[in-house]
Amino acid sequence: MLGVSGCYGPFHLTRRLHAWNGHAGSKWEQEFLFLLLVWAPVYGFTSLADALLFNSLEFWTGNNPVTPPRASGFMKIKRFTRADEEVVLTYLPTQDHARLEVQQFRNGRPVDELQVEQRDGMAVGSDAQGRVLLTAQTRADGGVVVRDAQGHPVASYSSSQVERLLASTRDVRR
Repeated sequence: MLGVSGCYGPFHLTRRLHAWNGHAGSKWEQEFLFLLLVWAPVYGFTSLADALLFNSLEFWTGNNPVTPPRASGFMKIKRFTRADEEVVLTYLPTQDHARLEVQQFRNGRPVDELQVEQRDGMAVGSDAQGRVLLTAQTRADGGVVVRDAQGHPVASYSSSQVERLLASTRDVRR
């Protein structure tokens, strides 16, 4: 009866396992754990439980007892390399705000680090020791004003300049 319910479903349990697997250290540790969970067969069990039980419950009752994985919980990493220099961007979303870590390497050794967090309606950039270096706040007209650690304006961008910048980075963000 459950097999003919016609529900495809969101597979929340399997997606939660996959999200958890994605936070298991380096890419090699994630791959090893993934293969182990497929072999065990944990992924098969969660898929079967989703297909037969949880998705069917959601189809018939409108409620799924397994909450979906939060998209905000996924860390994203981008690497940019040129010759002997590398920049690593790590996006770390949390329940309250998001943080972007920018790490610069030269010849494989760390050179500098900047952390940007959302705080009190603005972006705050600080160094590895937590000292505030700059803040950026959106103005009412859609522009952005950047201030130094003492709060003095150092740059101001109109809404059209911000839009052009965002348009030029769309390919990089994917």
